[in-house]
Amino acid sequence: MKAKNIKWDTDGDHEVFDSLPQEVEIPSRFSEKNYMEGGEFDEDTMWDDISDWLSDTYGFCHGGFEVED
Repeated sequence: MKAKNIKWDTDGDHEVFDSLPQEVEIPSRFSEKNYMEGGEFDEDTMWDDISDWLSDTYGFCHGGFEVED
């Protein structure tokens, strides 16, 4: 799974923005099977966890991203 089209919030700093990845591999711990609760997929929690991971890993907040299998 990949996060792509990441909209990094760099307060307009184009040099920093250009240094950040626009596409990254998402660790396997964020697979859907790890977000099953009572037989149902908890999509909101998975998206929140991926969002937090991106910000924590790269040190910048973002305004969204897309996920590709």
